[in-house]
Amino acid sequence: MILSDAGIKAAIKAGTIEIDPSPIEYSPSAVDLSLGNEFQFWDDERLSVHGVTTIVDLAEQRFPLTAAAYLKDVPRERDGSVVFPPFRVRPFHMLAITRERVHLKIGSKVAARVEGRSSLARLGLMVHITAPTVHAGWNGRITLEMVNLGPFHLKLVPERTRICQLIIERLETDPATDIATTFQGQTRPAGDH
Repeated sequence: MILSDAGIKAAIKAGTIEIDPSPIEYSPSAVDLSLGNEFQFWDDERLSVHGVTTIVDLAEQRFPLTAAAYLKDVPRERDGSVVFPPFRVRPFHMLAITRERVHLKIGSKVAARVEGRSSLARLGLMVHITAPTVHAGWNGRITLEMVNLGPFHLKLVPERTRICQLIIERLETDPATDIATTFQGQTRPAGDH
């Protein structure tokens, strides 16, 4: 079951879900989240040293190590915004993070999905690449794996751009295990570890 706007507000008021700072915009079955102030992209210069292509073994992949080796901060405009170029221009894939910290408390029997907003999707912006799930027990800001598939350069304004929506779903029972991830409590797109 998906929670309505009234159901989300009731869960926040009851303390079973925390969203900090408090959300402002709701739709009938979701709450909007805004961009945080962290943006990173893969550094082409470090990815291809002396013409040798970097290969990541997914069976042995440790994302925090890969991120530390190859991610760098996205350059900012004078006003602090980020201009996200279209797919045909680099960097077209960017990691960003929500302004809001989301806590889906154990015992609340909820999980969530991060989804794009249709008005931004129509311009070609994908806010997550096959990773929409926010598991029960999650406590942190949410990393967005963004791609600009459209024709426009998109201006992203931290703390003002409503970038995605969070759809809260009721679980039939409490989970049998706690969430096991190195990203719990993250404040940066690549995690803090």
